[in-house]
Amino acid sequence: MDTLINVDKITFEYENDELSIDVLKDFSVEFKKGQFTAVLGHNGSGKSTLAKLLNGLLLPQSGKVTVDGIDTADEEQSINVKRTIGMVFQNPDNQLVATVVDEDVAFGLENLGIPHEEMVKRVDLALESVGMLEFKKSAPHKLSGGQKQRVAIAGIIAMEPKCIVFDEPTAMLDPRGRKEVIEVILKLCREKNITVILITHYMNEAALADRAIVMDKGKIVLDGEPREVFTHIDILKKAGLDVPQPTELAAELKSRGIDLGNILSVDECVEALTKCFSEE
Repeated sequence: MDTLINVDKITFEYENDELSIDVLKDFSVEFKKGQFTAVLGHNGSGKSTLAKLLNGLLLPQSGKVTVDGIDTADEEQSINVKRTIGMVFQNPDNQLVATVVDEDVAFGLENLGIPHEEMVKRVDLALESVGMLEFKKSAPHKLSGGQKQRVAIAGIIAMEPKCIVFDEPTAMLDPRGRKEVIEVILKLCREKNITVILITHYMNEAALADRAIVMDKGKIVLDGEPREVFTHIDILKKAGLDVPQPTELAAELKSRGIDLGNILSVDECVEALTKCFSEE
């Protein structure tokens, strides 16, 4: 896979009158085209700061962030960076600006100066891709949390970015809303080959990714396929993260002489247990 985003030895700190706090220091990471990467970390780990650095909402104080060959610090290229990297945040209400769904999805396209005929086509395709086309003339405030977030995602899809960064997009949603949004995220990556970076603290969401990065105190402490990353239970707990319950159960059983292998999901756990006891 080719590299889409390169973060090279960056430093970023927040400052106030009394002190400065290093959030990221000499931090480097790459994200590949078409890859679904989950970034995990406890509050204060630096993951949301990283998200904002990826599309130029924040700029590093040292080092460089390059997006599809463009330095995010290049002011003349700022619009191209934001066209390449779309952002979806926690609260969908903060991203919805119009009184009708299709007008909201068109808002970003209007700012880009997209011709009306092309705009209408893109809006319908974007809403269809997130399963919200039938609500195109609805009022956003009448939608559920999951539906609002899907409309917010459609607004980003319509601008045809190469990558979408989701900064805890399911944190304010109920289980049904979380399921709806994750299904859309998977579809974007698997069917449309959009690079996805999902900032989350839900392990079951990260388990669906191609790659999982665990951050703690501004550093990467684990990086690899979820199935391998989640075997490091002590490191995850030290970073303030939960472990998927099936994975933890499998680890406990292994310590008692029953090896189910590296388990990620409930279904895998049930299948492994059924096979294990049927062989006895």
